[in-house]
Amino acid sequence: MQLPLRNPNDHISIEMDTLNQMVDASLERGFTYFDSAYMYHLSKSETAIREALVNRHNRESLTLAAKMPVMILKT
Repeated sequence: MQLPLRNPNDHISIEMDTLNQMVDASLERGFTYFDSAYMYHLSKSETAIREALVNRHNRESLTLAAKMPVMILKT
């Protein structure tokens, strides 16, 4: 799922007010697992999730999964 954007043509213009509302609504409905990855939103999604979720809610009450990029370099 893509995070909400202020400008649909700018993948790093994450709309934080909307994201905060989405996170709050999810938690209120019992969701406790959130997933992110370094490469989402040109590496800005993890910062946005931290601000919306971890900085605003009890970290002990949720699970946040993050994936690291795996790149194979050919020489």
